[in-house]
Amino acid sequence: MSIPILLLSDSPDSHSGLGRITRDIAVHISRMPEFRVGVLGRGGRGSSRLPFPQYVLNGEDNWGEMRFEECWRDFARDDKGVVFSVWDASRVRWLVAPSHLPSALITFLNSDQFQRWGYFPLDATGPNNRLTQINADTIKRFDRVLAYGMWGQEVIRNSSGRTDVDWLPHGVNFNAFQPRAPNTCKEFQESLEKWEGKEVVGMVATNQTRKDWGLAFCVFDQLRRQRPGIQFWVHIDSMLRHWNIHSLIRDYGLTDCVQVTQEGLFSDTGLSHFYSACNLTILPSSEGFGYPIVESLACGTPVIHSNYAGGAELVPNKDWLVEPVTYRLEGIYNNLRPVWAPEDWVEAITHCLDNPWDAPECRRSVSHLDWVNLKGPWEKWLLKGVGLGPRLETQKENA
Repeated sequence: MSIPILLLSDSPDSHSGLGRITRDIAVHISRMPEFRVGVLGRGGRGSSRLPFPQYVLNGEDNWGEMRFEECWRDFARDDKGVVFSVWDASRVRWLVAPSHLPSALITFLNSDQFQRWGYFPLDATGPNNRLTQINADTIKRFDRVLAYGMWGQEVIRNSSGRTDVDWLPHGVNFNAFQPRAPNTCKEFQESLEKWEGKEVVGMVATNQTRKDWGLAFCVFDQLRRQRPGIQFWVHIDSMLRHWNIHSLIRDYGLTDCVQVTQEGLFSDTGLSHFYSACNLTILPSSEGFGYPIVESLACGTPVIHSNYAGGAELVPNKDWLVEPVTYRLEGIYNNLRPVWAPEDWVEAITHCLDNPWDAPECRRSVSHLDWVNLKGPWEKWLLKGVGLGPRLETQKENA
């Protein structure tokens, strides 16, 4: 009999990074006969193209606490199973320490109907390099805890006191993200031709507070003054949210050298042509994982990133990591965010442009993050959690 496992996160058909992670993990679990998988997700509409049931949370549902029991009972029926959260700890405290909810719901949430597993997207510590106490306590209460990488694993261990924290990265489709030869993309040929014979620096990121678009445009401006003719590619989900990208382009006088593309307008394969056309990309932010880092390297293009949080683990050349000059606390959970000097980014970019890596070398540096190579480790971790680990070892021995 298959074990029900309900993922709790952003909707798998949404455009967020968490939605994408959830979709990939759910698709892989759906191919395992030991489980039947569903998703309770926020921000999407559901898709018939995905091979599992989806329950959608809208803005009025908060983080799903009031709809959870209804969805779980519909999905799992009377079977015991697993709730697998792929969210920040701050969003799922109700799952492990319910309060200020109807008494019947609290009783259900405290029952033994399901194990509670968490895959936590940490992109910052708090004061003293630990998580804020309430988040650390939330993580401590989960039955199983999984981090994105070694940095996240260490932060969780130091903050919660747990020594049983595992880590597993999630992957990228290396068939879609690969080096592309110039003049091989008819759909975007007109856009790409503008860069022929010129240096190109790209940035792929969402319009969020922690993605420092303000610094990026300051850096672009300084680079343009030092390297006339250089071009900038900006790929973003929204031009106006935390940052006003229109104003940044105008205020720095970059209208003639910035090309903007928006998320959702073309496929991963189309995106790979833009990555491949760049000399390098940058990501001034703090990342738990950092899809744009892996995508860029998989396409053969170096990445300049911050020497902070989990994203730094993915950068193969330490000369491409920019040291923060100080830190600041952000938000109600006291997230520690790096602050950089634009000149340090310019220096790292210039050094990389003058000392390029070849595309195969970049791609090899992240080849372990191809989903093809991650399938086995993920299956082993999932089966171990429900006592089926020995079955996997037996299957390998008999293969």
